[in-house]
Amino acid sequence: SEVERGVFACGEHCDYGMLTLLSTDANPGLQIKSKDGSWADVAPREGALIINLGDMLERWTNGLYRSTPHRVINTDGNERYSAPFFFEPNFSCVVECIPSCVPAGEKPKFPPTTSGQHLLDKYNKTHSDWNQPE
Repeated sequence: SEVERGVFACGEHCDYGMLTLLSTDANPGLQIKSKDGSWADVAPREGALIINLGDMLERWTNGLYRSTPHRVINTDGNERYSAPFFFEPNFSCVVECIPSCVPAGEKPKFPPTTSGQHLLDKYNKTHSDWNQPE
């Protein structure tokens, strides 16, 4: 990685779905973005899982729980391996704001959708050359 030049092992992003469980090796590189915009290293721990909250969970909780912006930088030249498990509800599951996450007198920040449509919308936004099946 060459952060100064904008070259990353994996650039800044948030996961589309509900939760991501991530198993990694002993090599460092994963960083999460703090509320103040600074980057914090996530130290690898043997036998531990890293849990990222995704965009879908943020939508369900009306922003109460925020999706985790993260990136990977390689500063030591060693290969880094990780195995993600993306936990999502069924494709047809309705994703709408949990009522207790909306303050009295306010409306939800996001309209209802389905899990599948949410993922397709995210994919379409990221990959403009992909044609959604009809």
